[in-house]
Amino acid sequence: MNNVADIQTASRPVVSVIVTTFNRVHYLAETINSILAQTYKDFELIIVDNMSEDKTEEYVNNLADSRISYYRNPNYGVIAVNRNFGIEKAKGEYIALCDDDDLWLPEKLYCQIKLMDNHPKVRMCYSNAESFSGDTTVKARMVRRIVKRNFFYQLLRGNYIINSSVLIDAKVFKELGLLTVNLELREDYHMWLRITKNYEIKGIDESLVRYRVHIANVAGNRATETLKSIRTLKSVVQELGVPWLLVTPNIGLQYLKYIFYCATRRW
Repeated sequence: MNNVADIQTASRPVVSVIVTTFNRVHYLAETINSILAQTYKDFELIIVDNMSEDKTEEYVNNLADSRISYYRNPNYGVIAVNRNFGIEKAKGEYIALCDDDDLWLPEKLYCQIKLMDNHPKVRMCYSNAESFSGDTTVKARMVRRIVKRNFFYQLLRGNYIINSSVLIDAKVFKELGLLTVNLELREDYHMWLRITKNYEIKGIDESLVRYRVHIANVAGNRATETLKSIRTLKSVVQELGVPWLLVTPNIGLQYLKYIFYCATRRW
């Protein structure tokens, strides 16, 4: 047992960090290290593994940190299933999500907890992120749109919230329900729309997350995700009572992006 792990007591952790993974033990190791290196220490780390076959289980079980819990759970290709699994296991006051190939900067949780403490009405916060490939920084700030109000209406123009950057009051999931498991939709974008429609949120423009760019999240995936975004926007018209006038311009723009991504996809 190392000294860092001993900082957390048997009491409820402030933050539950949920990482879903599948056959990415090399990336996962970097992700876990970046989370354990947080200057804010009062958290649990829940890793939900979609039955990996690359020694992920062996690697995680050899980590000497009592804050880590490891579960194997088949999601049958629906990542939201295992994110929801992790949320249901979480004990923290806040839920933080992190993809298994992204990295957190050391001050990430500290900055977000400070923001939440200073703004008691805020139920979710997010940060900017830098994208990288190997040792190269691709973009220092992935999100150029700085939003200070009307978060919901800005989201109707397009998703600007990066999954690995969010910190959410755990009570939100009890009040609104868990992430959608509808494969036709973008589960994260759908959740952000539901949250911003009902609660106050805030963003931190500083890049506190490093988003890894690789073959699994370029052109072909962009086309698929853009189509999911279109379906997500259509779904909230009825679900959240959004006038078509507010979503039609962005749906048209997303269709143009979809056509472009399809045209540039390498088959």
